[in-house]
Amino acid sequence: MKPIRTSKDHLEAKSLVEDLMLQISNGNAEAEDDLEVLVALIEAYERNNFPTHIPSATDAIRFRMEQLGMTQRDLEPYIGSKSRVSDVMNGARNLSTDMMRALHEGLGIPYEALMKKNVPVNSEQIEVKAPVLKRLKENGFNLKQAQVKDFLSAAFGRRITPALNRKTRTQRASGKTDLSALLMWQAAVLSRARSESPAPFSRENITADFLRSLARCSSNPDGPADAIAALRSVGVIIVVFPVLPGTFLDGAAMLLDGTRPVVGLTLRHDRVDNFWFTLLHEMSHLLLHHEALETPGHAFFDEVDLRSEDRQEREADDMALKCLIPSTCASSIHNPYASTQDIQAVANCAGVHVSIAAGRWQKEHENYKKFSRLIERNTLRARLLE
Repeated sequence: MKPIRTSKDHLEAKSLVEDLMLQISNGNAEAEDDLEVLVALIEAYERNNFPTHIPSATDAIRFRMEQLGMTQRDLEPYIGSKSRVSDVMNGARNLSTDMMRALHEGLGIPYEALMKKNVPVNSEQIEVKAPVLKRLKENGFNLKQAQVKDFLSAAFGRRITPALNRKTRTQRASGKTDLSALLMWQAAVLSRARSESPAPFSRENITADFLRSLARCSSNPDGPADAIAALRSVGVIIVVFPVLPGTFLDGAAMLLDGTRPVVGLTLRHDRVDNFWFTLLHEMSHLLLHHEALETPGHAFFDEVDLRSEDRQEREADDMALKCLIPSTCASSIHNPYASTQDIQAVANCAGVHVSIAAGRWQKEHENYKKFSRLIERNTLRARLLE
């Protein structure tokens, strides 16, 4: 498994999809995870290199049905009962591995098209799983399935249709992400944001120097609270809301009603370095990609553990890294033999918490044991999720 950078890599990856599907059909459950990662890589490459619309699974099935003059009843040998076919074609059920294999072998539909998840296009199609509703209740949103439509309408307002039909969304998230749960998380964040009364927002206040000043807040004992207060003082709403079952993201950047910047944080990893990188990454999106966020339905969702080939994600990564540790302070980060004193010196030079320097070294060298004692853990949720 490797990033897809060239057309040759792309062809090899598409060929590997069929190999993995065969392994799954032969009982290799571990190949399912590899397949989801591979399809996510293929989609990222195609999104960046092919401007044409890549159909969803149901789009691909409907196209093949039209070519062959088929009806939904003709799909039963490949998908199952009449009700199961209806659920799949209405977006209420995802295709199973056996269904995908049957549709590929029987109708010649490419695996990568069959694995694309259906994104709900209206609130009636949102089916929220019980564990998601339970977690929402634990965090102040006591909802039943019948109330989901009204909840989404209140959260998104008039922008609910583009929010549900996110063809322009940038999503740096696991292939296993439950899109309905992700949508409910975003709605909860926006609902909380509506109750906030921050200062008026002006894009002129969001500069690289301002982001650098946020990074330096990390050296203070109450740094996270100080940074959140500083952001609210310039009109940016920060909402900390736990991750929901079926989602794996660390943070997101979006606009409330198309105008008010909102950054959502999950504290999925209760680590000081992860908090500061995620916060600066989302703020970098607001600085660098505000015009994209003004596009109806656009938001940035980020699982920062994942590497991304998306240009905007790389730009936000680079900006966050420079704001946290300027290049003039980072020489020891590149040293595989750096000492504890070296890492502390980096933090002192940058004016940031030592966890940030230690985490940066670990990430660069893919060594998560060394300097682990320098990273502060399990303190943020107690402070910020009250």
